[in-house]
Amino acid sequence: MAFISNNIYNFIYIAVIVLGGVTLTLSLILYAKERDARHRGIVFFINAIFVYMIIDFITYYCLGEKIKGNVMFSLITVSDILFCGLVVAWIYFIVMMLGLGEVVKIRPVVIITVVYALVSQILSVTLGRYDSYIMVESGIGKVVLQILNVAYVVVVIAICIRCLLLLFKKYNSSRERMMNSMLVIGLIGYMVWIAYWDYNTWYETENNLLSIYALDPLILIYAMLNIYLIYYFYKKDPLKLSGFQIASENAVALMAERYGLSMREKEVLDLMNCGRSNAQIAGELCISENTVKRHANSIFRKTQTQCRHEVLYKISNER
Repeated sequence: MAFISNNIYNFIYIAVIVLGGVTLTLSLILYAKERDARHRGIVFFINAIFVYMIIDFITYYCLGEKIKGNVMFSLITVSDILFCGLVVAWIYFIVMMLGLGEVVKIRPVVIITVVYALVSQILSVTLGRYDSYIMVESGIGKVVLQILNVAYVVVVIAICIRCLLLLFKKYNSSRERMMNSMLVIGLIGYMVWIAYWDYNTWYETENNLLSIYALDPLILIYAMLNIYLIYYFYKKDPLKLSGFQIASENAVALMAERYGLSMREKEVLDLMNCGRSNAQIAGELCISENTVKRHANSIFRKTQTQCRHEVLYKISNER
C-alpha cells in the first residue's frame, strides 16, 4: 500500500462499515413497514455486503499481519463463499430496484453461482491455492480454475448488460436512467476488478497483492451506495411511516381519475390511504391477498410509483 498507510486505510474501511451498519438498521426498519419485493431486495443486498465487508476486512487485515495456517485458510474460504452470495444479492437488488423480476429470473443466477462456488473451491483446495500466494505449478487444474473464474465474471457482466438494455427501454427520464444504471455499472466494474485480482493471486507476491488489494473499488462503491440509500431512506422516512398523514377522500378520487384507475383499484387505494395492510384490504373487500397485490401493482404502474409509501406521498400532494 505505497500510496496510503495501513492506519488510514483501516480507518476508511472501518468508517465505511460503520456507515453500512446505519443503512442496515434503516433498511430493516423500512422493510418491517414495506414488505414488497423492492425492499426485500434492498435488505438482502445490504445484509450480504455488510457481512462480506466485515469478513473481507478481517481476512486481509490478518493477511497483512502474516497470519498463516488453518485460520488464514478458513478466512479466505469464507470470504470467497460470501463473495458469491454478494454477487447473487447484488443482481437480485438490481432486478428488484428496476422492476425486472418478470424478465430477469434470479433462480438461474443462484444455480450458476452455487455450481461455480462449489467447483472453484474444490479446485482451489486441490491446487493448494490457499496454502500460499506464491505461484503454483502449471497444470490442467489451474487452467480449468482460471477459465471457470473468467466464465463466471463474463456471465455476471452479461446479465448486467441485459439489465442495462432493459433499463434504457423502461425509463424515459435521463435522471432515472443515470441513477439506476449506476447500480449496474458498479457491479460490472467490480467484476472486472475481481478478474484482475484473481489473475494476480497466481503470479504476485504477498506484498504486491496487498498493494493491489488497497485499490479494491468495493470500498468506494459501498460508501457511495450507503450515501444513496441513506438519501433513499430519508425520502421514505421509515421512522415516521406509521404516522403518515391520511389524505382526504377527494384527493384519492382525484388521483384515481387523473391516472385512470378502475373502481376496484380506487377501493384498494382508498384502503391503502387509511393505513390498511394487504391482508386487511383483502378481508374488507372479500378478495384474495394475491388479488390485492395485483391491484396494488397496477396502481403503482399507472401512477408511476414504486411502492405504497410513494403512492401515498403522491396522494398527499394532490391538489
